[in-house]
Order: sequence, then C-alpha cells, then structure tokens
Amino acid sequence: MLSKKMILILLILTFLLFYYCVFFEPSNIKINSLEISFPNLPPEFEDLKIIQISDLHSLWYGNREKRVLKTLKETPYDFLFITGDFVDKLTRITDPEFKKVKPFWEELGKLGKVFAVFGNQDYKKVQSVLKETKIKFLENSNVAFSRGGKRVVIVGTNDPRTKQANIKEAFRNVNSDDFVILLSHAPDILAQLKGKKADLILVGDTHGGQVNIPILNRIFLPLTKYGQMYPKGLFKVDSSYLYVNPGIGTSFFPIRFFCQPEITIFSLKRQ
Repeated sequence: MLSKKMILILLILTFLLFYYCVFFEPSNIKINSLEISFPNLPPEFEDLKIIQISDLHSLWYGNREKRVLKTLKETPYDFLFITGDFVDKLTRITDPEFKKVKPFWEELGKLGKVFAVFGNQDYKKVQSVLKETKIKFLENSNVAFSRGGKRVVIVGTNDPRTKQANIKEAFRNVNSDDFVILLSHAPDILAQLKGKKADLILVGDTHGGQVNIPILNRIFLPLTKYGQMYPKGLFKVDSSYLYVNPGIGTSFFPIRFFCQPEITIFSLKRQ
C-alpha cells in the first residue's frame, strides 16, 4: 500500500507531466535551421532562404499564432511555405473562433512570397476563405522563378491522402533541368511521383507523432505506409531530400511530448 507521501509525490508528478504535455511544450515553438546542399542548385540561387510551417490547426488567433507571426516577421526569407491543415477538424465556418482566425491568415499573406497547399482538414468552405487572403495556393500547379536564365520551380499538389493530388497537372511545363521544390501535405505524395523529379520535397501531416516515445508515437502517426516510414525530419529518398515537418498544432489530443512544434528555416547551398 502506498504511503500518503508517495501518493502526493505521484499526484504532483502527474500534474507536472500534464502541464508540460498540454501547456508548455505545445506552446514552446522550436526554430530549426537546416543547411542542405544540392549539386544542381543554380549558382544564381545560392543561399536561397526558405521557411516552412505546417499543420497550424488553428481554432482562433491566439498566443501561439501571434508567436508564429512574430517569428516570421523577424526572420528574413525568400519564400515562405505552408504545407496544409490550416484549421482543426473541429473548426466550422459558422464558429466565432473561425471568424477570429481569419485575420491571422490575412497577416500571413501580407508577409509576401507565401505559397501553400491545402491539407486534409481544409474542407471546401475553409479553402474559399483562405483564398480571400494574399497567400498563393498551389492546387496541382506550379510557379517558376528565374535568375540568369535558370529556374527554381515551386510545385504544389492537393492532398494525396484524399486522392486529390494530380502529379501530371502539378508538373505541367516543368523542365528536366529546373530545380524543383515540391510542396504537398503528406509524405504519401512519394507514392504518386511516378518518375517526376523533385529536388526538395516539403510535407507535414504527421505532427512527428506528437508523443515522441518509442511505440507510443506510432499510435499518433497517420496509419499509412509513408506516414509510418517518415514520421518527422530530413530524409534522403532516392535523389530527393524529403523534409517532414512536425507542425505547429495538434490533433486528436492537444498534447506534445518531446516533439516540439517547429518553424523550419532552410538554407539551400550548391554542392
């Protein structure tokens, strides 16, 4: 039988663990800076600065969103990419919280050179409101930027998990010598590339498992082949680099444990 002292200690530890998982870590956004080298990056684009955020799962324009916006405003970049799931599945177009979060999206769009794709949580009404902002959404489409005759092409697909991705359309007019950055919501896009070349693939969706404990984190990961294979971080997949962003928000349970929300800053170098 446990003593009163031991019970008190266990209660305190339980409370501290609860506080850490629910309040502290989910709001403690990590800035992760990565440098990646590519043999085919045009010299004209040397040291290209990219920021990726993902899986905001916003219910309102709260302190977390304000911290994200403040960090983005203070960080120089060439492109800002958002890889889907702007809202949580609990959010509905008529909710007061939904109306409160739109100003956050508008502020994101005002930052400039912001490109995004939709996630599986971004249902049609959400998409229509997001399109009213200055965020440029790539829906199975691409946009090219040229310097000195060389091109960096940003390709974006619709969500692969809901079978809305169309690789053929997304890569239309992309040349074999272009440097390609592919944006998609989930790592499942890898199954659909079918020989298309992408030098850097940026995705989210997995939340890194949210609870980064062996075995347990698999419970929170998407139950898909690629979601389980690539939970979070940088991977070399054939000739491509894949980065799976652990995201900003949470889903199912509002907790994180050893899996901080993240803003990722990439510096692209020529090898």
